[in-house]
Amino acid sequence: MIKFFRKIRFNLMSENKTGKYLKYAIGEIILVVIGILIALSINNWNEKEKLKREEIRYLNNFKQSLISDIEFNTVRSDRYSLTKNSISILLNHIEQDLPYQDSLKYHFGRITQTWRPKINSDVFDALKSNDLNVISNDSLRNKLIAYYSWSSTLLKDDIDRYVQLIEDASSNIFNTRFNALWQGNYKKWEMTGNIEDLELEMIPNDYDELKQDKAFLYFLRSLKNHFYWKIEVSQKSINKQASDIIKNIDVELKH
Repeated sequence: MIKFFRKIRFNLMSENKTGKYLKYAIGEIILVVIGILIALSINNWNEKEKLKREEIRYLNNFKQSLISDIEFNTVRSDRYSLTKNSISILLNHIEQDLPYQDSLKYHFGRITQTWRPKINSDVFDALKSNDLNVISNDSLRNKLIAYYSWSSTLLKDDIDRYVQLIEDASSNIFNTRFNALWQGNYKKWEMTGNIEDLELEMIPNDYDELKQDKAFLYFLRSLKNHFYWKIEVSQKSINKQASDIIKNIDVELKH
């Protein structure tokens, strides 16, 4: 093809047809420019398709990760609800001056449980290392950034504070008022691997004295409030934000 165009140019020049040669040269330039524009257009289309496929992959990965987080935290929240119930039972027994029952040792044991929700940030970290703008929808991208930023800062702070609260109580309250920390049925749990089979126990050294213990009562009443603000409220926020993002992802994937 190139030889063909060269032959035409050579013939026009050799025949001294300058006007026709200039028209031909301009036409050839236009054809070259059109060819370049077509090539660029095809390349841009290919790049857009590549980015679109990459975005779809990320959206699907985010969806699966968020669904997994919700499922895990929903199951664990059932376990946490036992802690909330145990706090109420203990407060009722102590404030109503009820006699000691053997089942109370499990309720005392449960109040030592800490909270570790699961929010897997692997997909978000991978997106950050690539380019956050891969998610083309500004609103969805901002929700993802807000969710994972919240989970790594404010939520983490709540988790750490609650864990610290239990650790401080273990060192300053439980150690002088109970026979042992986290004594319980480990053998059954080791056999099944089911967390539900792990029943923690704490037996008070003197239950009647404990009922009059202002420091312990202050801790127990405060624990109920900490449980609400740092666990229940945060747990609801996890599920609400994650569910909202999943809905937005589904809408985006339909496009």
